[in-house]
Amino acid sequence: MSRQPTSSRLPFLALALAAGVALGAASSGAAAASTLACDDASGLCVDSGGASWEPDKKSSSKDRKKRSSKSPGTLAVTIDGGRGSVFVNGRYVGTAPVSGVEVPAGKNDLQVRDGANVLATGLLEVPKGASVSVTVRHD
Repeated sequence: MSRQPTSSRLPFLALALAAGVALGAASSGAAAASTLACDDASGLCVDSGGASWEPDKKSSSKDRKKRSSKSPGTLAVTIDGGRGSVFVNGRYVGTAPVSGVEVPAGKNDLQVRDGANVLATGLLEVPKGASVSVTVRHD
């Protein structure tokens, strides 16, 4: 088995390196595009879990009575372009990004703030046992 001279392998190595860089740029560009896809006027997009979002709404006493802790869901919150404090039903649950936050099934008050600046506030309806993921835009 003979070895090729190094000079004949250089074009192949350069081509392989260029292809790898191009693929990496394409995949990171796609990831960035999906992250920036949140164009909801409220600044919050539900990424997964089948939850529904009603901006600028608060739960009623009837909604609070209907919440179910028997089949709670989990919540993950990420903030595009920053960080912030996450509050569920008036209780601080952590600084985003957070994940694995147990929330009762039903309508829950969700607020995300960066200091005094409210990034998103409203009602997040969580299905029983769902894993809900939301992205908040930090303008």
